[in-house]
Amino acid sequence: MKGNLLLCICFGLLLLISSCCTGKDEIPIEPIPVATVSFATDVLPIFNTYCNGSYCHGGGSDGKFFDTYSNVIRVQYDTLIGAINHSVGFEPMPKSQPKLSQGKIDTITTWIYEGQVNN
Repeated sequence: MKGNLLLCICFGLLLLISSCCTGKDEIPIEPIPVATVSFATDVLPIFNTYCNGSYCHGGGSDGKFFDTYSNVIRVQYDTLIGAINHSVGFEPMPKSQPKLSQGKIDTITTWIYEGQVNN
């Protein structure tokens, strides 16, 4: 009798435990986002407006140009992120100008984190 009672208790516990494991609590896997920022239509216009004038990098006196994709990717991305955020230890961009709006900073940063695609 004790054996049957123990068997019933074990079977009941097994049913209880297995009913709790439905998989509903699993963390969903997020899809990898596709590129959402275009260099040509989103990023380059920011550089053309704020970085390519004679007051800044347009003259190329510092060896940096922001007028084409191939020139922009020559600048290390961490340097660019630090500069547009006016972070300590980086030369602020735009030079001698107020910091870019957060939306413009986010656009450039997103493009960098999306792989600096030439699109």
